[in-house]
Amino acid sequence: RTLWDIISSCGLTLFACTWTAIHMDIMDKDERIVDAASRRLLLMLTAFMAPEFVVGWAAWQFLHARQVAKAYNNEFGWTKTHGFFAWMGGFVLHVNHKPRGILTPDELLQFIREGSVETPAITEADIKDRSKSDTISELVAILQLVWFVIQLIARYIQKLPVTLLEIDTLGVAAMTCISCGFWLNKPKDVRIPYIVHWKDPTV
Repeated sequence: RTLWDIISSCGLTLFACTWTAIHMDIMDKDERIVDAASRRLLLMLTAFMAPEFVVGWAAWQFLHARQVAKAYNNEFGWTKTHGFFAWMGGFVLHVNHKPRGILTPDELLQFIREGSVETPAITEADIKDRSKSDTISELVAILQLVWFVIQLIARYIQKLPVTLLEIDTLGVAAMTCISCGFWLNKPKDVRIPYIVHWKDPTV
């Protein structure tokens, strides 16, 4: 094997895994596509250099999404997908047809109980429909990772040396798989939030 073979194999595996694993929050209305792409690349670089940070972030979002789902399930029938959607900036308050800000789950619940806004009529299927999850890219990432692991196992069986770069790549890939597990119910690359209209026009 040449040095280029090792670097290209590890690079493709890292890129495929991190690109698929990263689940971005909803873009701000003033954020440009270039800025969102830069933010994604920064998170991918973080996944390369400090994958445990991304796993911790995914776990934090998962725990909060599950908490929201449990708290709001009986009253609104919310699922973990709703919880993720709420925490990723999915509900935006509009007053007189103008955006006022992103609502946290607690703020949304408070306004609903006060009668200031209507209960969001959005189902889990509606949220998933807004998701831009790409099955083809996910399949390519899985195939690349499986092929990479098979190569390492084959070299181990044949008692051939494995480079530190390949071992490190395997570790990063394993961490991204854990992140994917935490983000399993999180919508991916949603660009348009759900608009919640304020009932009182005087506010």
